[in-house]
Amino acid sequence: MKFLTRSVLAIAVAAWTVLPLRAQEVFPSKPVRIVVPFTAGGPTDVLARMLGERLSEKWKQPVVIENRAGGGSTIGTNLVAKAPADGHTIGMVVMAHVVNPAIRSDLPYDTLGDLAGVSQITTSACVLVAHPSVPANNVRELIALSKAQPATLSYATPGAGTLNHMSGALLNSLAGTDLLHVPYGGSAAAHADVLSGRVPLMFDVWAPVREYVRAGRLKVLGITLKDRMPSDPTYPTIAETVPGFEVVSAFGMVTSSKVPRPVIDKLGADIAAVVKEPTFAAKVRDFGMEPVGSSPQEYDRFIRSEVSRWSRVVRESNIKVQ
Repeated sequence: MKFLTRSVLAIAVAAWTVLPLRAQEVFPSKPVRIVVPFTAGGPTDVLARMLGERLSEKWKQPVVIENRAGGGSTIGTNLVAKAPADGHTIGMVVMAHVVNPAIRSDLPYDTLGDLAGVSQITTSACVLVAHPSVPANNVRELIALSKAQPATLSYATPGAGTLNHMSGALLNSLAGTDLLHVPYGGSAAAHADVLSGRVPLMFDVWAPVREYVRAGRLKVLGITLKDRMPSDPTYPTIAETVPGFEVVSAFGMVTSSKVPRPVIDKLGADIAAVVKEPTFAAKVRDFGMEPVGSSPQEYDRFIRSEVSRWSRVVRESNIKVQ
């Protein structure tokens, strides 16, 4: 009897040891859904579709892109947090993901508890651009203009609580400017009003505004990175005028933290492999971004670090969501 008990126990232990491996072997076993927390056509959506196409080929399963915009990216991200914990629902996130815990007391999920990092896909510079009619050609002149005409200059963003919004709030805090925030429901509408001159300023990632700058329809006042962009070193950083100013844009993927770790690891490894493929990496660079392809553990560390950083910035600067 004791021998049988030990045998049954040994079989059970062996089965539990094999289960995580089998989870990796069979995943994905059905179509995978990538939730984009913004409207179609923006940089997050385009990147998700590029990834989805390549992952569908790799996994031999359909990869469906689902746009769930609103709430400063929280509606789509909440869908991922509450999805079945089998790894077949993953979500694109931008830097609003790490800012929201600092500025939103009503988040329907716990950013660090309910969601797990899968992989950081890219990193990108953000830029402060202006309509050509704005009588300022750099950050120094913009600061002087804002102080001479307080509460008259506004900047458009894809929504409240986005990194675009926080960039303007941080500049107000560090430089003493009085830029007014004008939130939109996505990048496309914000671009339209800045290009028409209805709103004079905008913080955005470099990729979607680059062609407008090169066509002379917008002008760059400053880059949000600590150092100048290697691809376009002629543009000065905001930090050259406002010491301590630094904002980095990152795109990544998350899933429910309840998904088994072997599945998360496989998701991360497969996505990172696609991001690092020469053809895919070249497309990302053409889009004005730098490919990353980090592991889930590395991306989790990045998320935690940025949540801590922005919580400190919001607290010290008394930044409020309008």
